[in-house]
Amino acid sequence: MDRSTVRTDLFIEGTGLHTGKTVSVHIRPSSGGITFIAGGRRIPATPANVVDTRLNTTIGDGTASVSTIEHLMAALYGLGITDCDIEVCGPELPAMDGSALPFFLRIREAGTEALGSPSPPIVLGETVRVEEGDSWVEAVPGPFSLHYEIDFADPAIGRLQYDFHGTDFAGLIAPARTFGRMQDVQMMRSAGLALGGGLHNAVVVDHDRVVNPEGLRFPDEYVRHKVLDFLGDLWTLQSPLQACLRAFRANHTLHNRLARAIFQAMQG
Repeated sequence: MDRSTVRTDLFIEGTGLHTGKTVSVHIRPSSGGITFIAGGRRIPATPANVVDTRLNTTIGDGTASVSTIEHLMAALYGLGITDCDIEVCGPELPAMDGSALPFFLRIREAGTEALGSPSPPIVLGETVRVEEGDSWVEAVPGPFSLHYEIDFADPAIGRLQYDFHGTDFAGLIAPARTFGRMQDVQMMRSAGLALGGGLHNAVVVDHDRVVNPEGLRFPDEYVRHKVLDFLGDLWTLQSPLQACLRAFRANHTLHNRLARAIFQAMQG
């Protein structure tokens, strides 16, 4: 694939999931990779610049940071955008509807533009695997595929798996919303988090039932969203990854550890 950027400037505004504050994003064409701008500081979206992976993916440089970048990064992956400046006014990106679809549609409507230089795929020489307890992620040399499996005690979620082969990101993956358990939401709010969260931007599960009156967008929406997060976290590599990806009960921390290990392998 060729490297590409957004065709025109694009403004997106919404509410931050954790702070509950109104935040805005200004996406601009560039040819210098994907770079976040916060407090006037430029922070390249690379695995090494991910500074926090609790509950979301946060990028920073020790002075400035931007939280919850994974859904926008997934939309950039789905559109094949390798280069753009993303200036954020606020501590995190807007939650939108809890999925990558609003970002994807807005950017696709604005248009993309090829930069005229190739973006060769990352080809692995050997398997890269990271583990934490009984959770793990790995990348095996071979053509692209992604298998993700989750296992939750909540009957409303249970054990689910999904295979993504790189086609129809917009229809199969982008609409899948983030999800949380009722007890976790209450705990996060007591800690001053998830202040902007609600049934309008997340699927909420209470043991054996989905609280959202509209229900799920897919019967397996939970695991599809994990695929979305994984793709967004791996797009910090800013090049397509030619590998068989597999994940079991993983999270942002393991996603980032895998991306770091692959990036280090690329450096020789």
